[in-house]
Amino acid sequence: MNGTRSLMVDGALVDPADRTLVLDDGLVRGDGVFEGLRQYDRGLRTLEAHLDRLMRSAAQVRLDVDRELVSRELREFSALTVEPNAAVRVIVTRGGQRVIREEPLPDTSTPWRLAPVEHRVTPLLHEAKTLSYAPNMQAERLAQEAGADHAMLIRADDRVVLEGPTFSIGWIEGDAIVFPPLASGVLDSITRRLVREVAEGVVERECTPEGLVGAEAMACFSTVAESVAVSEVVGVGAFDAESNRLGELRRSLADLCRASAGAPSGPAG
Repeated sequence: MNGTRSLMVDGALVDPADRTLVLDDGLVRGDGVFEGLRQYDRGLRTLEAHLDRLMRSAAQVRLDVDRELVSRELREFSALTVEPNAAVRVIVTRGGQRVIREEPLPDTSTPWRLAPVEHRVTPLLHEAKTLSYAPNMQAERLAQEAGADHAMLIRADDRVVLEGPTFSIGWIEGDAIVFPPLASGVLDSITRRLVREVAEGVVERECTPEGLVGAEAMACFSTVAESVAVSEVVGVGAFDAESNRLGELRRSLADLCRASAGAPSGPAG
């Protein structure tokens, strides 16, 4: 994919190589909110759901955001991206800057290996998507040092499985598709909600990494990645990345994602 990306700041396209951002408190202190979206053939998936969550995050951290302005700029930006199929990140800083960036899509064809990393969810930012992502990125580095692709965050106090640094985690156990409870502090994932629309038997249950032994399959879910099979949790065991049921779930989810963006069924380019 072309290395050139589109960038919009306060409604105007800018050269990504230029130093165009004001160093406000939002950037200095990680004080702001964001959403990661995905577009299919320049159609933004579940745009209103992402704007809903952006506004909830903003309200939680007492940040004023003009929803209609952000919505309009996202639509304008989507028509101007380098790639028709891409990730789109929108950021609103405490200083009021609106930054929209085109980003490449991850490779979801190869299963991921996860490594458990202890984490504590702060009640101050519960369910808010803020720019304060340093703990998440540190978890990714620690997982990679352990030989994994990504981290699986677990609650430090009791080792309950939470989520990934940038994705939700679910697993197939008997007839059920299991996710950690939202009450445990995990993000209310929009893609996780879509899983409920394409699959039956979706439940919530707390589980430690050791409790995953015996699960038929695992996967990571996010707006940008859609879904990625998990082949192993380091120190726990391997999972069937070729599970028929998981494959059916992933295909159904992919079709729904494209349909919600107004794109025809089939793989995104």
